Amino acid sequence: MIEMLVVLGIVLVASAIGLRIMQSVGRSQKTMSQQALLQMEARRAFDKAVEQIREGTDLVRPFLGETLPFLVFKDIVNRTTILYLEPNNPVSEKLNKRVYKLVAYRTDYSGAYDPANERVLLETVRGLTFTSLSPNGIQVNATVLHEQNEFQFLAHIGLMNLGGLE
Repeated sequence: MIEMLVVLGIVLVASAIGLRIMQSVGRSQKTMSQQALLQMEARRAFDKAVEQIREGTDLVRPFLGETLPFLVFKDIVNRTTILYLEPNNPVSEKLNKRVYKLVAYRTDYSGAYDPANERVLLETVRGLTFTSLSPNGIQVNATVLHEQNEFQFLAHIGLMNLGGLE
């Protein structure tokens, strides 16, 4: 009888340990899944910004070596595009954190603001800086939010190379 009680106790302890491990794996899997979702959303939104920047041919601001929270560049047909942050108050209130939208505005020099030229690239940005590392390249450092998680990325983006065009 004593042997049965000892075996039963060992089985119960092993079962409790196994249950704890399974619960821990489940929580880790959920956290990793949320992180992967955040990274995918950030990457998709970042790709929109990369497309905009790669259309550029000339950096206007920041100057070489300068770091700014906005980016101004010209494209091949001499339109100016500005990437900047704008407060996203509804999301800020929901998350109880300061949150911004990444906005791209392209001007055709008509002299008037046209809301049709403005496009929101990303809704939940915590912070963003642009650093000019070369005349044809910009470094982007961004922190993106998803619910309560943050994802930070750093990327170097080259502008369109027009060296062979006349």
